[in-house]
Amino acid sequence: MTAAAGSKLRDNLVVRDDGDRLPNYLVKEIKDSIRQNNRRVSSSVPFDEMRFVVMDLETTGFYHHLGDEIISIGAVIIEDGRIRTDKTFHELVDPHCHVPYEVQALTGIQPEMLAGCPSFFGVLQPFLRFIDGNVIVGHNIEFDLGFINHKLKKYCRTKIDNQILDTITLAQFLSIRSRGFSLDDLLAFYGIESAGRHTALGDALMTADVFLRLLAALKEHSIKTLLGLELAMKYYTRHSEVKYL
Repeated sequence: MTAAAGSKLRDNLVVRDDGDRLPNYLVKEIKDSIRQNNRRVSSSVPFDEMRFVVMDLETTGFYHHLGDEIISIGAVIIEDGRIRTDKTFHELVDPHCHVPYEVQALTGIQPEMLAGCPSFFGVLQPFLRFIDGNVIVGHNIEFDLGFINHKLKKYCRTKIDNQILDTITLAQFLSIRSRGFSLDDLLAFYGIESAGRHTALGDALMTADVFLRLLAALKEHSIKTLLGLELAMKYYTRHSEVKYL
């Protein structure tokens, strides 16, 4: 099989139920990529010297286990303490299912925009190359990775296992005095313009901006590394539990 033929097959590959399987060569490629990505980032490297990938998904609904699908993936790199708008990932994904009208209205993604787009497994490998072994950041990141890992576990018996940071968890840990901890609440608190809201790349870019503000707040508390953050959060959690005994 030529590289071009393999790429075309991946773009159009659809797996819809438990009886469907991925070709063995593709499962091996995916597992190899994930195995390479799952190396751990040193916890002693200062945040300012780290490379982060901030990501977001748009989906047909909230519940992957009930058949909701990914329709867009967006991500952006943060390195040297700044958002690299020249290093982004953005792909529409054909879900091969109905996109609810409320999702169309919210995201601006219409069915005709998805026709002819790659399937999930058509965009997966480029996305895995983009995130590489970097720390993944998101707003409610477990939701986004939950959709991706649901398919990876089901069809490849593997999952993305990069280190992750969640802007909701960080904002709560820092006791940010926002109205709440939704992305809109944090954007309002920091005075960040809401541009491209409810698009995968737009939300990733805004989350990246929020994340940098949170990193600045962590550094004000002398928390400058993943190790420092891990120790501080363990201390916070332990004393919070004691408080309510």
